[in-house]
Amino acid sequence: METPKLAPRLSDLLKEGRSRSPRGQGLSLLLGLASSLAITLDPRLVAANVAELRHSELLLLLTAIALCLVHGVGFQFKPGSPGRWLTHPFTAWPLLILAWYKLLN
Repeated sequence: METPKLAPRLSDLLKEGRSRSPRGQGLSLLLGLASSLAITLDPRLVAANVAELRHSELLLLLTAIALCLVHGVGFQFKPGSPGRWLTHPFTAWPLLILAWYKLLN
C-alpha cells in the first residue's frame, strides 16, 4: 500500500531558503530606491525651507520607503507577525503613493 504524499512542512520550506513570494520585489526595490534618491538629491521636494516641513507627512514617506526596501530586498517576517502584512506590496505601495501625494500637494 502506498502512503499518501503530504505537503511540505513550513520548516522544510524555510530551510531551503527560497523566496515564497518574489512577486513585486523588483518594483518595491525600485520604488524605495528612487524615492530615497529623489529626497537625497533634491531636498526641496520635501520642503522649500525648514519652516514649511510637515513632519508627519515626512515620517509617513520615510516609513513607506523603508517598507518598500524591506520587501524589495526579500526579507520575510514570521507568519502572523504585523511586519509580514506591513511589508506586503498591497500595503507598502499605497502608503508610498499617499505619502508622495500629501507631500507634493
